[in-house]
Amino acid sequence: MAMMLVAVACGRRLPPGWAYVTRVTPTSATVVWTGVTEALECRGPDGRRLQLSSTAGRRGIRIAAVAGLLPASTYVCRIDAGARPLRVRFTTAPTESAAFTFAAVGDTGDGSAAAASLARRILAGRPAFLVHLGDIGYPGGTAPQYAAEFFRPYRRLLRRVPLMPTPGNHDLRPRSVYRDLFSPAADGENSAGPHYSFDWGAAHLISVSSPEFARDAAPGAEWLGTNLAAAARPWRIVFLHEPPYSAGTKFTVAGLRGVLEPILERGRTDVVLTGHVHNYERSVPACAYAADARTLHVISGGGGANLDPAARQANFARVISATHYVRVRVAADHLDIRAVDVSGHVLDHARRERTGDVACVSSGWPPARDR
Repeated sequence: MAMMLVAVACGRRLPPGWAYVTRVTPTSATVVWTGVTEALECRGPDGRRLQLSSTAGRRGIRIAAVAGLLPASTYVCRIDAGARPLRVRFTTAPTESAAFTFAAVGDTGDGSAAAASLARRILAGRPAFLVHLGDIGYPGGTAPQYAAEFFRPYRRLLRRVPLMPTPGNHDLRPRSVYRDLFSPAADGENSAGPHYSFDWGAAHLISVSSPEFARDAAPGAEWLGTNLAAAARPWRIVFLHEPPYSAGTKFTVAGLRGVLEPILERGRTDVVLTGHVHNYERSVPACAYAADARTLHVISGGGGANLDPAARQANFARVISATHYVRVRVAADHLDIRAVDVSGHVLDHARRERTGDVACVSSGWPPARDR
C-alpha cells in the first residue's frame, strides 16, 4: 500500500504557472510550462505573430517547439493562463562566433534569502543563458521543493533568460520531478541520467549527468567521447554536478574521476563547470591523463547560504566560501571567468587565451572521494 501511495504521489500534475525556455539555437527554441493552456503566441523583432501549439508531457507539462526564428533576435511569447498570462522573453543564439556572456550556478535549493538575492544578481548581469549545475531543490527534488526553492526565487530570471540545466544528486532521487520537468532540455537519457549539447557563439557546451560515469557501468562515456570529437567550435565547455577534482571532502560517484577525466582531457575540454561542493574553487589546468590537455576545473556550488568551508590544496589557485555565481565571457580568442557574489563584487578572475602555451599540472591532485 505504501508503494502504491508513493506511485500516485509521483504521478500528480505539477502546479500551474511554471515556465522556462531551453534548447535555444539561432533559429529555434523550446518553451516549457505547466498548466492546461495548449496555445502559445510569440512575436519577434518584426512584430510578426507566431501561433503555436504545444504537446503534452508528463505531470501536466506543455512543450512547444518554436522554429523559423531569426538569429541573435529577441522574441516575446505569451501563454494564456487566464487572469495572469505567462510571458517569457529570450534571444536566439548568433550564427557567428560573436562574443557572449553566460552565467553558471549550482546548489541553489536551500530556500534561503541569499539564494533569492543571488537570482536577482544573476538577472542583473543579463546573461545569454543560465547553466544550472544541479541540486535545484533540497532535499529530494519534489514538486513543493522546486516550487519554493527554484520557481519562486528564479521566476523573473526564468522569464527572461534561457535555462540549460544538469541534474544534481538530490535532483535524481526517487521522488524527484527533475526527469519529467527538464526532459525537454535533453537530447536523450540513459538509466543514469540525461545529457545534451549545444553550440553558442564560439563555444560548444555539453551537459552530462554524474552517474553516467560510475565505475561499474559508465553508460555516458562513449556518448561524451564522440560528442567532444565532433565539436567544431573553438571552445569546449562541459558541465555536470559532481566534480572530478576538488579541494573539498565531499563524496562523488564511485569512479567518476577515473572514468570521466581521461575523456575530458583527451577530448581537449577547455573548462569543466561543476557544483556539489558548496563554495567556489578554481583549479590550475590539469593534464593528468593527456600531456597536451589544459583542462580547467571550476566549481560553483555556492548558490545558497549553506556553504562548505574553504579547504586549501596546492592544485587549486582559489578556494572561496561565499554565496556566488560564475560569469563566463566567451570570445573566439579568449575566455573570461569571474566569480561574483550577491553584492556584485568579483571574488576571482581568470582569463584563458586561445593561443599561447599554458602550464598544466599532471600530479599532486587530491585523492578521489568515491562513495
